Amino acid sequence: MKTRPLGSHCRLAVAAVACLASVVAGPAAAQAPHQKGAAFNMVAVGHNDLDGRGFNADVWVHEGHAYVGSWGFSDFASGSKTRFCPSPDKSGVAVLDATDPTDPRRVATLANPVGTSVEDVVAFTAEHGAFAGRDLAVGGIQVCGGSRYDTSIFRGLVVWDVTDPASPVEIGRLSTGCCTRGLHELEVQHRPDLGRSFVYASVPASEYPDALSPSGRRDQQGRGDFRLIDVTDPTVPVEVSDWGVLHNPTPGLPAPGLGCDPDPIFGHSAEPSADGKLAFVSYWDSGFIALDVTDPAAPVFRGRTVYPANADGDGHSSNYDEDRQLLFAADEDFCKTSGPDTEKGFGYLRVYDYSNLAAPVQIGEYRTPNSLGASDQGAGDYTIHNPLQKGTDVYISWYSDGIRVVDASDPTRPREVAFFVPPSANNPVS
Repeated sequence: MKTRPLGSHCRLAVAAVACLASVVAGPAAAQAPHQKGAAFNMVAVGHNDLDGRGFNADVWVHEGHAYVGSWGFSDFASGSKTRFCPSPDKSGVAVLDATDPTDPRRVATLANPVGTSVEDVVAFTAEHGAFAGRDLAVGGIQVCGGSRYDTSIFRGLVVWDVTDPASPVEIGRLSTGCCTRGLHELEVQHRPDLGRSFVYASVPASEYPDALSPSGRRDQQGRGDFRLIDVTDPTVPVEVSDWGVLHNPTPGLPAPGLGCDPDPIFGHSAEPSADGKLAFVSYWDSGFIALDVTDPAAPVFRGRTVYPANADGDGHSSNYDEDRQLLFAADEDFCKTSGPDTEKGFGYLRVYDYSNLAAPVQIGEYRTPNSLGASDQGAGDYTIHNPLQKGTDVYISWYSDGIRVVDASDPTRPREVAFFVPPSANNPVS
């Protein structure tokens, strides 16, 4: 089994809250205006506003506790322009005891360095090494409070011991080095065949040109965006390999840029298979790339998805259905329209048949009505974010469209069966 449990890894992009919701049977209902919130076949059973801190990011649930990351972002076009970065009192991973889902209570914070954000977090029980049986959390640290050239700001991987969630202890770090923002999204998978555990991670824009770097790219060592990190000894995480579309020349890659964010060399996230021997890397306009990491030290390209000519691209994240060899893939596209030759609307869910790694085929898709971009919804970003497959259902965080639940028992015709949209709240940035 994967370490990811149901209910994990969803950005709370609508309001500065943490909610617990259950899927229930019920009659169809018309969707209310988003300012007031809306729900269909889902009922909120608990709530914690995290002191109204805002900046809330991904959520992971482990052993009855919810781990809520915090989000910051810097625009490095000018080299040092800060867009927003949560202050220490609003930063870190909030730890909530949700054993009573009607009354989730904050019990601790996993602190990150000042001037950084810790957007993505995964908690799991260690299966190998000296820490086997203990509960750990890993988080990706990114610079948001200064220039990416400032080497005094740590960026990379942090590991905490959360065996006692109310008393977390930082036990390890791995710096990803200058001069990217740092480690963005990550997943964890165990390899019983090797007796080791790995973090499958992305360090976006590692391969962007940078005249100030010895390698000529933002990553001073010239590495690719995908990173495989051994955390069997969580006190000393070790990067065992990397892969990128420029770092590892492959025919057809990088693919041509698409849409309003024409960026074919941006590796955003990585999804491991249940046995840890495959990694599906979301590589923006270059599609979703399958890597064979049977030998962790030597990733091998096996195949990739190819966008239609009129697509906007922006491959953001995915979830792999082991039993049916399907990849549920999310395109994070904020542009309602990118020109006359590009399909209109925000990003949405694509379903790929990945039974042939060398030649995956799209067989289905799902879009919310708002993501079609056919009408002006006012404020809001109606793009998909992260999908999570459980059985034949897919749970999806969808920015201003909240949480959507899609029945994919027929993957060629996914249909929505539930949703929950929290009431709107103040934007903590503006």
